[in-house]
Parts: sequence; structure tokens; C-alpha cells
Amino acid sequence: MRLFKANKFIVFSSILSIAISATLVLSMVLFSFNAQNTLKNQMKQAYGEMDLSVGFNMDQSNVLTPKLVNEIVQNKKVNKVSKVSIAHLNVNKMDTAIYTVGAENNYLPKSRYHFTEDLNEESVVMNKGLAKVLHAKIGDKILIENKKYTLVETVDDLTATGSAPDMLILNQKVVKSYIQAKDNRKAEATYLLIKAKNNVNTLTLANQIKSYDKDLRIDIAEQDYGVKSNLQSLHLFIVVLSVLVLIVTSLIIISNFELLLYKMRNQFAIMRSLGASTKQISKIIMIQSTVINITGISLGFILNFLSQRTLYSWVEKLFNIPTTPSEFNVGAAISISILAFIVIQLFLFVPAYRSTKVLPLKTMEENEKLNYSYSKVRVTLSKVLVGIAVFLIIGSQVLPTRGTYGPAMLLISTVLVLLAFVLVFPIWLPKILEWFFLPYGQRLFGQEFYISVKNLIPQVRKNTAIILMISSLMIIAVFGSVTLRTIQISQLEQLKKDFATPILIETRIDNSKINSMEFTKTVEELSGVKSVSNFSTLGLAELQTEGKKVDMNYAVVDLKRLQVQGLMAHLNSKTPSNGLILSERFAQQSHLKVGQTVPVGEFSNETQIVESKGTFKVIAIEKQLLNNADAYVDWNNQKLLDVIFYTLYVDSEHIKNTVNELEELKSQYPEIKISNYEQSVKEANKMFYQRWGIFILVIATLVASTMVGVFNSLANNIYSKRKEFAVLRAMGVTPKGLRKVILSQVNLYIGIGLIIGIIMGLLTTFILLLVDPGEFVIDYKVIITVSLLMLAGSTLIFWFVGNKILSQELSIELTNDNK
Repeated sequence: MRLFKANKFIVFSSILSIAISATLVLSMVLFSFNAQNTLKNQMKQAYGEMDLSVGFNMDQSNVLTPKLVNEIVQNKKVNKVSKVSIAHLNVNKMDTAIYTVGAENNYLPKSRYHFTEDLNEESVVMNKGLAKVLHAKIGDKILIENKKYTLVETVDDLTATGSAPDMLILNQKVVKSYIQAKDNRKAEATYLLIKAKNNVNTLTLANQIKSYDKDLRIDIAEQDYGVKSNLQSLHLFIVVLSVLVLIVTSLIIISNFELLLYKMRNQFAIMRSLGASTKQISKIIMIQSTVINITGISLGFILNFLSQRTLYSWVEKLFNIPTTPSEFNVGAAISISILAFIVIQLFLFVPAYRSTKVLPLKTMEENEKLNYSYSKVRVTLSKVLVGIAVFLIIGSQVLPTRGTYGPAMLLISTVLVLLAFVLVFPIWLPKILEWFFLPYGQRLFGQEFYISVKNLIPQVRKNTAIILMISSLMIIAVFGSVTLRTIQISQLEQLKKDFATPILIETRIDNSKINSMEFTKTVEELSGVKSVSNFSTLGLAELQTEGKKVDMNYAVVDLKRLQVQGLMAHLNSKTPSNGLILSERFAQQSHLKVGQTVPVGEFSNETQIVESKGTFKVIAIEKQLLNNADAYVDWNNQKLLDVIFYTLYVDSEHIKNTVNELEELKSQYPEIKISNYEQSVKEANKMFYQRWGIFILVIATLVASTMVGVFNSLANNIYSKRKEFAVLRAMGVTPKGLRKVILSQVNLYIGIGLIIGIIMGLLTTFILLLVDPGEFVIDYKVIITVSLLMLAGSTLIFWFVGNKILSQELSIELTNDNK
């Protein structure tokens, strides 16, 4: 503890860095978990445990017959079915018909309508608002349709839809009897609540049930696809950023801990000389590092606990992500804290272990050693690593397996490049300082800058961690900002390509049973629709040209409708049934021209051979076809039809109204996904700004933490050279000149770290973005802002540090031992 007191500022800054990082990581991860739990709770509140509800629209004459219900129950993918009957029954006291639900006594309707009591033929459940109007309490008799029912439970009012509709819940058999008596129809139920078996795709199940009766209305209890995928990717993004935060924090702590050990090594050497064992020294260092780590993590945990509700409210508004003000998740927070503690502690083992495995004299020699050993080995190894990285990068772009192994190869090559840089950086940096900064810096900035660089060169080994820390921060800043901006631009460009029309209707399952032409006409009849064209999945055919067999990805489309929408050029003549429209790229590759006829075949699953489909004539060549198809075939062609429905391209003058009309078709076609360009752009931008906000928050925290760690290390370095500064003062160097020496040295450290970080960040980003090559967008604002913050902060702080050193008595400073 005495050693702690002697170096309390280093210890305090280490604890503060850990606390800030722990608070940030805990807040981000717990917020992500809470946002996901909010969605699950909203789903459970709205739908309960059901996966599907199946029935007919009220305006239809069809009813759920016992035969149809039994057919659905017998489906092997169905786990549980519960019948629900809906009616409007008269409450005698009010003389008003109330919305009434007939429910069975199982978990599906209970979770859907939020009641718990079993219902017999004489019991009723109602909402609290209705019970209040009737002045009814549990156990009271309520007269409904001239028959007495006992009130067994009240449920919360359904306020989610705005006004709270009154509701009665009776036994399903009771309500069914009222319906059958009134309508004189043998309806088994109004609709069914269905729970699918585990690992069953609800879309596939809905498609099967739809085949029993095409007029069935099927509603699927599922989270909004866009919101769900957004939260999943956000969670992954937060986890990755949290790991990066912990790594940079660990580098900061290592730098501080190295400085702490540097100051204590002489004392450890004396202790070893007096008989202390390696084990005892190791125990002291481990206890110190553990105490620092535990204190920082605990402080971060407490700060997060105290500020959770405020942080959640702030982040919810900032990122527009819905959350519920849930209780602090102690279990998850403790788990995350322990994980953060382990990561940081593993990093701290490195300097601690290195400091305990040397003899007393070796310790003192190691403490003042200036040059790296094994320089040639380091340079050779770095060249080997770069060579392997270059080979992997080339392989990821040209090898046949690039689609499968390309991303992993690029990731490995990035790690190898960074590792090579870490190995060779301390060796090359002194040479760069000596060859470039000394001569040119002296001419540009004067003699004081020359003295700063000259004093800096021998200290590269001791202060490598400081420069690497700044470089790591800049690598994260550059990589994060460039990646996010590049993804944003790429997404928007891709949306422009995907949305050939303002509205797209797609199927979400692979074996859709939708009849393309029938569905096209259904959509075409909607009032707001201007035009519609359909597009199939891509089929694979084989054509022969110049004696070679060429694979062709074709799509079956309605050529006339595509031409009306302007999605392809108008054909001059009537389209023959065997006509092919080719993409310019495919036509050039296959050496085909307009007017040529080619034999086409298609693989048959029955015969397991490629069967001839006759000859086809190239009637047009388009610059580019939708969905990267090689060729179009018209729906009138009865030969190539190994495809199913995939997409409708819908044009409308009133997009919002049309989308609302289309949404109503989901009950008839449950597997369809409706998206429009304007909304997709809004969602893409919303997702970007969510991640951008979190990224800026992380970068701001890292900048603050890095500044604390770096400035602490640099301040201790400056204070350890007070005797040198005193000698310069005695030699006649002015206070202004000494301040210039201090600021030049400090800003040189930071400047070198920033430049190297920017270069390595851009290189890392470029390598990783080769996974999906596209436009490379550099975010200069983030890079410049982080750089200016670091430089401005260092200038301000070390201006005061320089003044403090210069204010000391010269005679005392000359006798300072720098320890």
C-alpha cells in the first residue's frame, strides 16, 4: 500500500480508465439486452404464446367446419390448437352489446387475452373498466343475454390501441352455441390459435394450412422483420465495440502499469537482494494489479447501477430504440463485469510476469535499457508476416474458394499486418526520427525541437506503449468511421438498384405456392396501384453456343408489363414464345447477337439428365437485367418454367395508401414481405445513425480514457526528466524555450501515434472491405476531430506542466534523482 501511495496518481488514473470503460461496456450491452427483451415482451403482450391465428374474414360466407379444424389439428407441424369464438352479447344491465370472446381453458387463449382462471359454462371474465361501470366484484352475478354468469376474474383494459374497448370472456362452447343459434350455421369457431412445434418455420406452416382452403385468413405472430434484424445487428455491433473498448483500455492500463513497475523495479531489486523470492515479488505485483482492476470494475458497476435509468432514457431518445424501464439486471451486469475483469487482468499478466522473472542486477539494467534486442530477427519476421498477408490477400480475391474462405483469409492477413507493424515499429521509429525529423525539424521549428527529438530517440523502447495506444485509438476511429460510412453509402446505392419501382412485394419462403399471374392481377386491381410487373426466381438452363455448353440464369417475367413500367426497352415486334432477352454482359461472354437461335436444355430431377427444351431466339439485348439475371423468358413460354414466384414490382402515385392496401393482403398471402423505397431509405438511415451514435459515444469515451492514460504516462516521463530540464535552464535556455521543448516532445509522441494510426486504420479497413469491394468512403471529420482533440488537449495540459516544472527551485531540481 505504501507503494500505491507513492504513485497514487498513476493508480488513480488506471482505476478511472477501467471505471469509465466498465460503465460504457455495461451500459451498451445491458441496453442492447433490454431493447431485445422489450420486443419480446411487446410480442407476448400482443399475441401471447400463439404462432398463428387462422380463420375467415367476417364478410366471407365460409366458416371453420369441424372437418377443416380437424385437418389443421392433424398437421404434423402443429403442436397445439385452441378454438376461439367471437360474438357481441348483450349485458342486460347496460342494454348494450359487448365484444365477447369464447375461449378454451389452455395456455394459448390465456396468454393471448391475459386471464388465468379456468372458465366453466357459468363463469365470465371482463376488463376492469367494464367491471367498474357495472360496479361488479369477483363473485358477483352478471346477467348476460338473460342468463346469470359468475364474475371470476377481471383483466387490465386493452389500452394499446388508444381507447379501451370493453370485453367479456366466456367459455368457448357457450359463445359457440350463441353464434350457431343466431346464424344457424355449424361454425366450429371464429378462428384458431395455433402453436407450432419447435424448429418449425411458421411461414412454411402457414403456407401448408393455406393449401387446405385458399380463402383462409392467416395472421402470423412475429416481430417486425426489419426491427428484429436491426436489433440483432445492433447487438453484434455493440459486442464488437465492447471488445475493442476493453482492448484499448487494457493498453492504457498496461502503459500505466509499466510506468508503475518502472518506478518500483529498483525497490523490487533491493527486495530481491535482501532475500525476497520471485514468488513473493510476483505476489505483490499480482495483488496490486488485481486491486486496481477490481476497484475500477466495481466503480464502473456502481456508476452504471446509479445512472441506469438516466442513461436508458437518454440513449432511447438519442438512438430512437424502444426500451422498458426494467429493473437493473444484476446477474447480467455481474457476468459482464467479471468478463471485463478477466480480459483486463489477462493483459496485466504480461508486464507483471516479465517483471518477476529477472535477477536484481538484470532488473536495474532492464529498467534503463534503451535499444531493442534481436532487431534483425524482428525485421525478418515482420517481412515474413507481411509476405504471408499479401499472399492471403491475393488468394482471397483470385482463388476459387474465395467465396467460402475469403473473409477469414482477409481477417488473418489484417492481424498479420498489424502484428508485423508492432514488431518493426520500435526499430524503424528511431531511424525515421533521426533521418527526417532531426534535420528538417530543426530548420522548420528551431533548436528546441532538435533537442526534443534528440532526447526522444533513446526513449523509444520505454514509450512504445504510449504511441501504440494512440495508434490503436486512431485505428478504431478510422476503421469504425470509414466502415460505417462505406456501409451507409453502399446500402443506399444497393437500395437504388433493388427498387426498380417504389414498392416491392417479395416472398419470404423458398417454396412459395403463389400463382404469379393471379397475384399480379389481384394487386393490379387495388385502387392506388398504377402498374405491376412480376419476376420469378432464377432458374438454371444450359445453352449451346459455338460447340460449348454455357450455364444461363434465367427469370420468367411478364415482358409486356415490364415494358409498360419502363424496366426494359420496348420491343419492335411481337414477342415469340421462344424469345430470349439477354443481358449485355452475358451476350458478350457467350458471343451471342440479336437474331441468333440457340438450343437450350434444362436439368430434369426425374431423369437426372439435361433435357432439350428446343431452340430459342435472341430477340433483344439489354444493358442490365433485374436481379442480375442472364436472360428473360416470357410467362407465355411453356418450356422453361422451373421457377416460382419471387417479386412484384409495383408503381403507385400514392405510396403510403398503396402500402396500407397491400398490407391487408398479408392475411391471404402470409409469406409476402412488402417494402417501399422511401421507408427502406428511412430505416437504413435510422440504423446507420443508431450505430453512428453508439460509435461516437464509444470513440468519445476512448478518447477521454486514452487522454487520461497517455497524458499520465507522458507527464510522468516529463517529471522524470526534471534534472535534464534543470541543466538546460542552468545553461541559459529560456522558459519559453523549455516549454517549447516539452510541448514539442509531447506533441511529437501524439503526432506520430496519430499518423501511424490513421495509416494503419486505412490499410486495415481497405483489407477488410475487400470482402465486399465497393466505394471506399473516408470520414475526414471524425479523423480530424479526434486528432485535434488529442493535440489540443496535450498542448493545454503540458503548457501547465511546463509552467509547474519551471516554477521549481533550480538548485533543488539539479539534485533530483528522477525517480
